[in-house]
Amino acid sequence: MRFVTRVFGLVFLLLVFSQSVLAQEVVFPSGSGIGLVPPAGLVPSSSFSGFEDSAKGTSIVVTELPVDAYAAIAANFNKQGLLATGIETISGPDEWPVQGAVVSKLIRASQIAAGVKYRKWIVLVGAETTTAMVTVQIPDGVTGGLSDADVEAALKTLVVRAPASLPDQIASLPFKVADTANFRPVRVIAGATLLLTEGPNDVAANSMQPMVVIASNLNTAPEPATRLEFSKKAFASLTGIKDVHSDNETSSESDGAEWIEIDGAATDTASGDALYVAQIARFETTRYVRAILIVKATEKDKYADRFRKLAKSMTIN
Repeated sequence: MRFVTRVFGLVFLLLVFSQSVLAQEVVFPSGSGIGLVPPAGLVPSSSFSGFEDSAKGTSIVVTELPVDAYAAIAANFNKQGLLATGIETISGPDEWPVQGAVVSKLIRASQIAAGVKYRKWIVLVGAETTTAMVTVQIPDGVTGGLSDADVEAALKTLVVRAPASLPDQIASLPFKVADTANFRPVRVIAGATLLLTEGPNDVAANSMQPMVVIASNLNTAPEPATRLEFSKKAFASLTGIKDVHSDNETSSESDGAEWIEIDGAATDTASGDALYVAQIARFETTRYVRAILIVKATEKDKYADRFRKLAKSMTIN
């Protein structure tokens, strides 16, 4: 399952300021190798890798990926490719020089989500140590919101530095996993998602290895009355698999949280393998985190209990 192809890009251009002055102003989100001078009103987020002004619904999300992810992402970094994700391109991709990058491009766009239209800027960067994407999102018409010039001035301050170590990235996540149940952490995405597996490969292609995904929310958690339906929809919409159906759906309360557990079967889109899929979500008042296991159906007994042990050890910072 090629999770790395689902996400995009990043970073900076030094024009007027001296490097010594810029270095004093650039802010790197915790555990991130990508920094910028944030626009007025935006502060480092505690929920994801990037910056936000929650009162105005404005965010800058930094997503870092492996170096070899660039080619696959760049192939769809165009009007047609973004349209498939619901993003309408206004201009670009245009060259956008970034300090520390080998290649970088900018697309200006818009998107309607949950009935709200957003202005968006996406910078995709390929560097020697990382592939990254910086996405700026601003609700249309927000009072006192950032102007186009404000956004592009900030994007001209993007900087790529050597990425933080995996342990440092994990320590910066908005959740903790007390027991990994011997699954091996392999990657942090956007400061909000942790990938784990078992086996020699970091990317579990075609169901050859188990894949565990732990993802925290970038938005407010659903209301208690809608949590089960929300969890069922999330389970049914997992990427890289098809013919998803649930066999068990349960809700319980413990450790100050509601836990919704769903498991069932699916088919791997690429290989056609029969799969066992499980999802366990921890919901608190305004936040949630969910863990997902995808393995071959024949390996359910080997991994199901271990996965549940891992998932039930999740806490939210």
